[in-house]
Amino acid sequence: MTPQYLRTQVRVALALAGRGLRVQLRRAQFLVPSFMLPLVLLGIISSGTSSAAKLPGFPDTGAFVGFIVGGTIVQGTLFAGLTGGIAMAADIEGGFMDRLMAAPVSRVALVMGRILGASTLGAVQACVFLTVAFIFGARYQGGVVGIAETALLASVSAGACAALASAIALRTGSLQLMQNLFPIMFVLLFTAPAFFPREFLNPTFRAIAPYNPLTYVVEGIRAALHDDAALGNPLHGFLAAAAFMAAATVFAVLAMRSRVRAS
Repeated sequence: MTPQYLRTQVRVALALAGRGLRVQLRRAQFLVPSFMLPLVLLGIISSGTSSAAKLPGFPDTGAFVGFIVGGTIVQGTLFAGLTGGIAMAADIEGGFMDRLMAAPVSRVALVMGRILGASTLGAVQACVFLTVAFIFGARYQGGVVGIAETALLASVSAGACAALASAIALRTGSLQLMQNLFPIMFVLLFTAPAFFPREFLNPTFRAIAPYNPLTYVVEGIRAALHDDAALGNPLHGFLAAAAFMAAATVFAVLAMRSRVRAS
């Protein structure tokens, strides 16, 4: 591969990422799940379960909203990734993806464009959610470094979710199926310690949590925001999200090539 070829593929990926972001930010069916639903759940949980912070052994992070905002960020990354997959399924049904696959560009660049778009959206979401939580009393002892680590974790996690959603969209080509995957997002969310410490989960969820990569992401976000190693490890969160992204990207590229051979 020549440097010129690589530069071309990077431009293709960036152009597709920009297009994906514009589509997601212009359409209410994509924008509402990505931003509004996590904020609504943040408000419901922070007002309805704040007394949990008084339980013995509950971590002291100041305002309860400061503890659960990590779960809100992870929820946002799930929705950012899924809506990216929904947008890809819409492109497949509309014929746009077929035209892209007929172009002389790398299949990896086509997948990476969707991942980069979702990753950017994940970082933006994290900043929005942190700002809202700050307004309502959250404080971040980790400072600017902790916020930057949180944005990075959110970005990689959103990209990983987008890669997985893209793989499913490419394999099925069904917009309706992708739209019906929203309940699975909540299964992933609530089998991780998104809104309560891991030891406070019921026994079934507590047994599942170590096998859910989002567990390490949300705990890493809390540790970064509150500068408290007892809450988690940002490095473990990044490694879990990066491994998730790498595996999902491989699946997406394979699904892309399978679709090209079938067409």
